[in-house]
Amino acid sequence: MRGRLGAYLTRYQLRDFLFLRAALPTGLVVFFIWMIVKTDGSRVDFATPQGQRFATQVFTSFAPVFINLAAFLGVTRLVTDDRSNGYFRFLFSKPVNIERFYAQQWALHGVAYIAIAGALTWWLELYTAPVPVREVMIVMGLSWVLIGGIGFALTAATNLDALLLVAVWVASSVMHSLKDAPNSPMWGWMQQLTRLMPPTHKLDYIKAELYAGNPMPTGHLAHVLAYGAIGFIAAVVLLRRTSLAR
Repeated sequence: MRGRLGAYLTRYQLRDFLFLRAALPTGLVVFFIWMIVKTDGSRVDFATPQGQRFATQVFTSFAPVFINLAAFLGVTRLVTDDRSNGYFRFLFSKPVNIERFYAQQWALHGVAYIAIAGALTWWLELYTAPVPVREVMIVMGLSWVLIGGIGFALTAATNLDALLLVAVWVASSVMHSLKDAPNSPMWGWMQQLTRLMPPTHKLDYIKAELYAGNPMPTGHLAHVLAYGAIGFIAAVVLLRRTSLAR
């Protein structure tokens, strides 16, 4: 069983990840950072405060692009494509534990994206000025746990997972913003409903604190990890108890 899963990891899952999931966010960020550094950055002395500000601006512009795009692209249709296209008949023609297969794929995507995020940030630092390499890897990991956990549950449950994941994320972000606004226009029951929604506001707060060099807010961290873990567990249960043939 482990041997087959290991063969799938190197033969199919890693290859598909690199070409179908990692290429777009990585390529876009590399292209735009390279263009900006080579044009505007060529006139900047990175040993000066101005150079540090330039590097920080480039980082803050493109880190969220890569992290969010990677997290969404990495998990959407993770199970859906195999189910809707009938690929599962080939993948599981030999005895392979289905939930372990997809859990392995989910973990591969997360670990690989963390490594890519760190490598891209280190590459930016190499040509400009110090930027938070370790912190961006932590943020990528937390974003993957939360977005990836929710998306994993959705792709295990329905073929509409991509649309639902975007809808859930946008609705959660908007509702948390309205709830925290002065003189919030939300009714009381809607404010209570936000307690059940993904803690997008807490993930944003963690990002801001880490990039500013402040300590990790452990209460927010626990909420983000717990919510993502519930999504992951729900996905495993669904994969175990439902059939891919629909």
